[in-house]
Amino acid sequence: MGSLTNSLRGQHVRLMVQIALLVGSAFLFTFSILQTNWIGTPIISLTLVVLITSNIIRISEKSNRDFAQFLSNVSHNDFSTSTATSTQSSGSRSLVEAQKILLEKYRKLKRDRSVQNSYLHAVVEHLDTALICFDNTGKIEFINDAASKLLNKKYISSVSIIGKLNKELGDTLKSIRAGDHIVLKTVLGNELQSLILTATEFILLEKNYKLVSLQNIKNALDEREIESWQKVIKVLTHEIMNSMTPIVSLSHYVKKVVDDKTLLPRLADETSQQHRDLQQSIEAISSRSQGLMEFVNSYRSLSNLPQPDFSEIEIEALFQRIESLLKEMLDSKGVTFITQLESHDVTLVADVKLLEQVLINLISNAIDAMEVVENPCIQLWCNKNRNGKTLIQVKDNGCGISKDVMENIFTPFFTTKEQGSGIGLSLSRQLTRLNKGTLTVSSSEGVGSQFTLTF
Repeated sequence: MGSLTNSLRGQHVRLMVQIALLVGSAFLFTFSILQTNWIGTPIISLTLVVLITSNIIRISEKSNRDFAQFLSNVSHNDFSTSTATSTQSSGSRSLVEAQKILLEKYRKLKRDRSVQNSYLHAVVEHLDTALICFDNTGKIEFINDAASKLLNKKYISSVSIIGKLNKELGDTLKSIRAGDHIVLKTVLGNELQSLILTATEFILLEKNYKLVSLQNIKNALDEREIESWQKVIKVLTHEIMNSMTPIVSLSHYVKKVVDDKTLLPRLADETSQQHRDLQQSIEAISSRSQGLMEFVNSYRSLSNLPQPDFSEIEIEALFQRIESLLKEMLDSKGVTFITQLESHDVTLVADVKLLEQVLINLISNAIDAMEVVENPCIQLWCNKNRNGKTLIQVKDNGCGISKDVMENIFTPFFTTKEQGSGIGLSLSRQLTRLNKGTLTVSSSEGVGSQFTLTF
């Protein structure tokens, strides 16, 4: 870079010298015209003026042509040649040196860009997640190998072609917006697939693009579904066996007593021990059978959920209603109830009745968890996070939940309460999902628990 600066400085000095010679020659020509006795001087000075002027014009035109050629090369991404020649003047060579340096910079930038593009292309192609990038017109700018395999088609140029392969997927790609997470179950290649679509939007070279990732979660869902069914079956088996074992045992006893003809007279005597034993056995069978019926009805409540009626809910008014509904229970248990809102005008679109049912269930569970706690306290809290999602939290300072229990608290019919049905939290999670939200828990034994509703 220093040699280029020196070359440009030298060119500037030479140009100034030629201009000074031109001015001097012009002055000499003018002065010699006025001196009539100087006959040869005007001719010589005029010749110098013409020669110097021609040289300056030639150098200027040559520099302009070289620079125009250089700009043309750059505009056409041609970095292989320059305007350099071995016969150029020292003034032109300074421009040529500048061109060489700039061309070398452009070549390096082009090489670096090519290497980066190749690297990113290789990374994206090796991802297991399918990626599709397209513009506002639906023209696909990029689709990786995982997406091509998922769609079972090698060359796809537009979203409309995807729509022809699978209408549901094509419509979802057109409608999805930045930040959306959509779970889509559809048939691809004669096989049912479960896909989760996530989108982001960006602007590149003043053009809008949408990048959508399609992750096949079928295997993960199948594993979770099997695991969930195993848990449910385990709990169902446990509950049913708890009821059926005494029923079967008592039924055998009743049959044995009734079949024994020697005991029939005693069974008819209401004061006899055999009559009382038979009556207690029948009552026990009836009681356990009724318990089994209630258990089956509880299962029905999980499988027949109401359809949500969405409306805009004012969170502050919702919290006030919840506090009024549970005030008597809270006061009787000596529980301090605190509500906190980030803003008084926070709203949420959901089914108000279903949301109330969820919050009442969570707060009731929190009250039960603080029976042996001094200064029990429940906090009902709401705010919006940085992603614009609404969070509602129910926090208590109760006994907390162990890790083993936490894995199963949302499993239907799992309960640690003696009189519990085991459907409260499972039902609450399903009702939250109907409201397009999620229900999660965090807890520490001896510290307390926190249930979070995210919408």
